[in-house]
Amino acid sequence: MDDVLLKRAEEALERRCIREAIALFEQAESCGCQADSCAGGRWLCHMLNGDFERAWCESEAIARRGNPDPNRFWNGQPLTGKRVLIRCLHGLGDTIQFIRYAPLVGDIARAVFIEAQPNLKALLAASDLADHVFTWGEPEPAWDAQVEVIELPRIFRTTIETIPNRVPYLHPPRRERAGYPRIGVLWNASNYNPARSIPPALVRPLFSLENADVFSLQAGPERLDLDVPSLYEERHTLLETASIVQALDLVITVDTMMAHLAGALAVPVWTMLPYAADWRWMLGRADSPWYPRMRLFRQPAPGDWQTVIEQVRAEMRRYFAAGDRVNRSVIAAS
Repeated sequence: MDDVLLKRAEEALERRCIREAIALFEQAESCGCQADSCAGGRWLCHMLNGDFERAWCESEAIARRGNPDPNRFWNGQPLTGKRVLIRCLHGLGDTIQFIRYAPLVGDIARAVFIEAQPNLKALLAASDLADHVFTWGEPEPAWDAQVEVIELPRIFRTTIETIPNRVPYLHPPRRERAGYPRIGVLWNASNYNPARSIPPALVRPLFSLENADVFSLQAGPERLDLDVPSLYEERHTLLETASIVQALDLVITVDTMMAHLAGALAVPVWTMLPYAADWRWMLGRADSPWYPRMRLFRQPAPGDWQTVIEQVRAEMRRYFAAGDRVNRSVIAAS
């Protein structure tokens, strides 16, 4: 019976029926279902609702039970006066989103070190976020406390009102901006969640806009799915990619690393989301408290990318109206 309740709770969560899901997760736990699984489900519900404080209570209940968790490094002790090592062991987007907390750690710690993914090391080092940045396999400095980067919002008991959202907080070498509006588009996320990717045929109309130059930012073999102008080159490092993105007037992307990179660089970014979007985008919002210059375009029903593309296309026409060849002031206000 408890497994049936847990499955029903997960299905309600997938449908984004949040109140129903919370009730079912609570019922499943009271019937003997694994407590951490039920708490984790409620954590997702609370984060989607923007109720971060209730989510942290679930995190603390999981920590108190003491079961091994590969995502948990922090021992719960204050970081004040310590040499703190921030480990970045998840996706690139996770690191870019949450590395914004490194300066807050620096305000209370004796020293801050970042163990970054290899292709993020140079960008984080250039952004002056820590005393030292190194990558996997390199010697690590002596430390007193370690945290995984995704633990930082909980450590600081973040709420929507206290998200540290001043941008930019990444600082690649600057490139000169072109006079003509330039837009970058990315339509394929990764195999991690295929529901986040848009069929290339649906994206093609975004490249036919007048009064602006539209380029592909797509990496991987998917970049060959559309014969369109591209800014992507395999030889580019992520530091070079960040410089290219920083010089754009607008980025339009699915939920992938590029959304976080553009947001962290303070580039206007329109993020196209599936119906069951990730917790970090919450529910029903057209903006993101994590990135002040981001707009969210959501599927109105599972699988409905056509409506999203039509909405984005209409907004592109509005922002780049005929005869208004340089319209950055309008974009900047979006």
